[in-house]
Parts: sequence; structure tokens; C-alpha cells
Amino acid sequence: MNLVFILFNIPLLKGRIMNDVKTIRPYDYYGMLVFDDPSVGLDKEPLILGVPEILFGLCELSGIKNPKQGFLLNFCATAFDGFQAQANRLTEENGGWWYQFGPQKGWLCPQLFRYYDQAPLKIFFSVEPTTRA
Repeated sequence: MNLVFILFNIPLLKGRIMNDVKTIRPYDYYGMLVFDDPSVGLDKEPLILGVPEILFGLCELSGIKNPKQGFLLNFCATAFDGFQAQANRLTEENGGWWYQFGPQKGWLCPQLFRYYDQAPLKIFFSVEPTTRA
């Protein structure tokens, strides 16, 4: 898939460039899928309510053998080269937002706002192993 980016038309939200690809490393912690991101003050932040199942499914499709040991999750509010899936914003609940990931739904908690000033209409993402062979 070839994607064309128009550099002079990058959406901004309160000064943040929305096409800034972010990367976290989810991993299993006592049966919960969590991630750490010291750059935004998060430690063992859980991914819940449908999100782990969605990500594990994408890991399986991507050939990641044991995602519970950790994998890289790249995400962005705009399409980026190599994205594998997209989530569409649905409804707000308890300060977070429900997103549609193909046929599945997952809830992104209010920590989403550590990365975005407002909930993006779409989130594009990809997964990859933590080490490449």
C-alpha cells in the first residue's frame, strides 16, 4: 500500500502535530496487559475492555509468537506508512472513548489524553515484535 502525505496539511490540535507516531510496549503483568511510558507519567497502565483481545489478534496475524512477553504498538491519529489497522471513535464513557476496531470494540481510558488533547476520530496502529530476527 502506498500512502501519500501532504506535509503542508498536517492537522494540529492545540499545537500538537497529530501525525506524530507514538510507540508503547505492552506486556503481561499478573494477567493484565499493561504498558509503561515515563514520558507521560504512566507505569503499568492497564489496557482493558476489549483492547487486549484486539491487540493479541493483531499480533497473531502479524506472526508475533508470544505477545504477553511484550510487543511494540505504534499508533497515530493519521495514517502512517505500515499501519495495519484503524479504529474509529464511537462514544464517550467514563472520561474515555469506545473505538470500533473492525468487528470489535475496545475502550481507551482517559489516559488517551496524555497523548492527545482531544480524542481522535480515528487511530491508526501497527504491532511488531520487540526484537527483529
